Amino acid sequence: MIDIQNMKLAECEALSRWIDPRYGFLSPDKFIPALEANREVYKVDCHALEGYGQDAEFLREKEKEIFPISFNISRTDLEACDIYQKIEDIVARYGLSRDQVHIEITESALNDSCQAMVEAVQHFHDLGYQVWMDDFGSGYFP
Repeated sequence: MIDIQNMKLAECEALSRWIDPRYGFLSPDKFIPALEANREVYKVDCHALEGYGQDAEFLREKEKEIFPISFNISRTDLEACDIYQKIEDIVARYGLSRDQVHIEITESALNDSCQAMVEAVQHFHDLGYQVWMDDFGSGYFP
């Protein structure tokens, strides 16, 4: 994200893309639904945050600026594991501040239990995170 007032980078977004050696570029709409159906997408989501933590650690060592990041989680993340603890563990491991990590919950999460989503957003807010709604790149076309 660019701050239009000073035209400088203000924030980044972690986007999961898959480049398969056989099938080439696969957009999220090709692989995320299968991962969600098998309650495995949390591994991709946590991997994205883990990568940011590693990058932040590297930048910190080089005394470079670390920009906040937003990353996606899915409704199934809330069901498949203790996603709150997994996020907290990664944030702690890399010494990140919660204001550097913005959580984007996919729009599809609203299709099931609106009350569960309200509770999840509240829990993330209580932990100190910003929460945004996102479509997980489903509108992305190569």
